[in-house]
Amino acid sequence: MIEVETISYNSEFQRIKKLSEFDLDYLEINDEVKNLVELAGMVAGTEISMLNLLDSNTQWTVSPVIEGPRQIPREDSVCNYTIQTKDGLEIQRLDLDERFSGKNFVQGETGLKYYLGIPLTLTSGENIGAICLADRVEKQTSNIKKKALRLIATEIVEKLEAKKKLNETVYSLSEAIRVKNQVAHDVRGPINGIAGLAEVVETEEVSTEEMKEYFKLIKDSGKGILDLTDDILDNGKDPDIFRSTYLNLQQLKEKLDKLYQLPAKSKQIGLHINFDPEKNWKFFPKRKLLSILGNLISNSIKFTPINGEVQVALDIKNSEQGKFIQTLITDTGKGFTANEIQEFYNNNLDCSIGSAGEKGFGLGLKLVNEMLKDLNGDMQISSTQDKGAKIEVRVPI
Repeated sequence: MIEVETISYNSEFQRIKKLSEFDLDYLEINDEVKNLVELAGMVAGTEISMLNLLDSNTQWTVSPVIEGPRQIPREDSVCNYTIQTKDGLEIQRLDLDERFSGKNFVQGETGLKYYLGIPLTLTSGENIGAICLADRVEKQTSNIKKKALRLIATEIVEKLEAKKKLNETVYSLSEAIRVKNQVAHDVRGPINGIAGLAEVVETEEVSTEEMKEYFKLIKDSGKGILDLTDDILDNGKDPDIFRSTYLNLQQLKEKLDKLYQLPAKSKQIGLHINFDPEKNWKFFPKRKLLSILGNLISNSIKFTPINGEVQVALDIKNSEQGKFIQTLITDTGKGFTANEIQEFYNNNLDCSIGSAGEKGFGLGLKLVNEMLKDLNGDMQISSTQDKGAKIEVRVPI
């Protein structure tokens, strides 16, 4: 009998925080792990093999036989129980288990019978997801095969952790390039002035040859520095690094559409993501943006009733401190009470229930707030209970 632990608020927040630190783009992760997931299915001898990652609200599924990620509410997931175990969870008959017997995926002749989940455990101890192995016939997996599957799970975790370190290095490099380019641009202005002044003086009649020679040296020196800054700028243009770490507004909209239109449509909710095309020329780091905005959009969908609306407005604004991305998320959901908003600012939001009975884990907003602090951003909530909510997020770029 596999013991399932009771999840505490603090340990669950630590778990989803660890997952968020991977800054995963679920539209791109498939290529990273699909071969290992397929290998797990071959070892187990099951018809279905998937990788499931569970955040505060959603189970994200990566499979070697489907294109792009799939998602279901976390409360409908069998892997939600697997991540509460140390060694995994095996169920011979899902249709006879009271926790799952009413789920659609176990119904009829084609319904699933067998399930084996192997947790993805980080070196720090948190389970961020699971390898999911399932079949339409009753099975049992040997201990030797389970040991092999745990080795595959470890390999997946190591691959994700290596990718995380690589992303951190790329972000640091791209930031260094950005600063270098900014310094070069800042230097060009005054140097251009020196060179221009020297050129004017050189063409004017002056009293001594020494003065002309002096200003000629200034001009030559200034031109040399200009050439140097041109080299700095040219060497700093690495298109591959730029493409992998930066987005514009249109690309951000397209990613959010691909990730969240399907769950919105499944609840018959209109999800509308808009941006100002005139500001699409500006590129900005995508670091943590998908996690931040994804959590908020997912929450809005969860708490908005059937036939409701979720509006997302993406924009780039200027302030005295510089440019920032402003995102306004407005929904027609249940909203927040004044007390709940205050509890958010006090970092004390608890679990709540969505408009279709989905269970909220009370952690998504807290996680978003922490990620925004890491980016020197901020979030403001305004709402009237039962009349929807409006959330404004600002992230410096």
